[in-house]
Amino acid sequence: MKEADIKALVAEIEAAWNTHDMQRFASCFAEDADFVNVVGVWWHGRREIEAHHAASHATRFRQSRMRLRLAGSREIAPGVAIAHVRWTMEGHQASGPRRTTDTRLGIWTWTLQAKEGHVEIAASHNTDTLSPQPA
Repeated sequence: MKEADIKALVAEIEAAWNTHDMQRFASCFAEDADFVNVVGVWWHGRREIEAHHAASHATRFRQSRMRLRLAGSREIAPGVAIAHVRWTMEGHQASGPRRTTDTRLGIWTWTLQAKEGHVEIAASHNTDTLSPQPA
């Protein structure tokens, strides 16, 4: 799996989030993907991932902006990689474990798979962090 393909996926997730297009966002995930959000809620499958994100983007995230940066990745088997993505979010309403509108920081861990010429997220675990993280 090429780093350029992973970076392109990171850019696509960021663009989908910032245009609040949750169908586009969900299309980055495998049909049977798992998603654990920052408070530990576990969603199963692309449809659930899209539905829950669409609901939050209609409310507390409707004006949010997220910046993503690939912090690291490594292939663990042919066509399978782990990626760590740092994120910063602004413009959201108070939500999450800290219940604040302050800038939120986090790290996202993705298990990626190569499928039919593209890279998709098979599993995702998102975590809020309380302070800036080193690169």
